[in-house]
Amino acid sequence: MIFKKMSELSAEDMVSLWNKGFEGYFINSTLSLDKFLSRTVNEGLSLEHSLVMYENSAPIGFVMNGFRGIEGKRVAWNGGTGIAPEQRGKGIGKILMKRNLQLYREQGVDIALLEALIQNKAAIKLYQSVGYGITEQLISLQHTEALDASLLQSNSPRRYVTKRGLLVEVKGLSFYRHLSAWQTQWASMKDGECIIVSDEGDEIVGYALYKRIFGEDGNLATVALYQCESIPGRVDAEDILRAALSVVYAPLSSSCKRITMNIRDSNKELIGLLERLGFTTFVEQVHMIRQL
Repeated sequence: MIFKKMSELSAEDMVSLWNKGFEGYFINSTLSLDKFLSRTVNEGLSLEHSLVMYENSAPIGFVMNGFRGIEGKRVAWNGGTGIAPEQRGKGIGKILMKRNLQLYREQGVDIALLEALIQNKAAIKLYQSVGYGITEQLISLQHTEALDASLLQSNSPRRYVTKRGLLVEVKGLSFYRHLSAWQTQWASMKDGECIIVSDEGDEIVGYALYKRIFGEDGNLATVALYQCESIPGRVDAEDILRAALSVVYAPLSSSCKRITMNIRDSNKELIGLLERLGFTTFVEQVHMIRQL
């Protein structure tokens, strides 16, 4: 077994290896060349520091890695691990993961993150065997019809002010979730938007990170919510979330696709509110962390 950098492959070979590594996966993860390259850039993946495993000169597995600094720590993210179908069940994954942790140490990584589909028990067991632990469950929900505006009306006598801000603004909030799932972090959200919620005393009490995607005809096609949080300890937490969602998912009368991506299951107020609005779960994952 030998290891090489992903950057040593041609673009076409990278995509071929990716698609082979996810063949027969729980969800369709097949990518075109354009989508593979776009994902690599948008999610901050490093081809130079992603690994490819070879046996007898043939690539049989890979790990895609991203790196960033978060609150003075060097954080790494496993952005995709794949093994060729004929090589599965032979212990290849554990060899690959151990070599990848070695790479993390060489890169001065303090914290390693990844997500795994909840039904992928074998992968979760593999990650746990090399020191990762589950920190929380993540839920992605969807809704395709118009939303009932009355369900987003505040039950509180308080008034809330919402404003659009720069993504980087959430970084300084005391309740911003710095180690949320990688794709939901502000630094991963190319073309993303931010909503800041303040109360009558001008205290910032909530925020949301989201993206709007427009079709070729210029009409709104999809709204994807990545984070939506209220400041901990507020009795009006649900009303703060209502204020944020009213802006994020506007216009509420539109029948565009509305989704959430990797929302933490422990955010019960948000999950409950979305479910009352008619959102249903389509993907569940676990968030895993390893300290190095």
